[in-house]
Amino acid sequence: MAQPYIRLDKNNTAILLVDYQAGLLSLVGDIDPDKFKNNVLALAAAAQYFKLPTLLTTSFENGLNEPLLPELKERFPEVPYIARPGQINVWDNEDFVPAVKATGKNS
Repeated sequence: MAQPYIRLDKNNTAILLVDYQAGLLSLVGDIDPDKFKNNVLALAAAAQYFKLPTLLTTSFENGLNEPLLPELKERFPEVPYIARPGQINVWDNEDFVPAVKATGKNS
């Protein structure tokens, strides 16, 4: 049996911005990279406007993936930022999972 639909609202939502890195954005093929970046920044602006708990994380930022978009770091200077130097799967990171749980959001 499927779980009932629970509408998202600011009381049950956290924003997890995973791997929004310059090198990875250039690999997006089904939407213009600039449009994709603008969509990500719009989501970030909405998260900030609604004061949603937000986490930032990157993988291999010192390599081909490149660093997190600077606009995200500028917008969220005080949110948890987790650099994953050797992990592709964010859920394998020992710092990320507790940070998600610390948001208090579980829907």
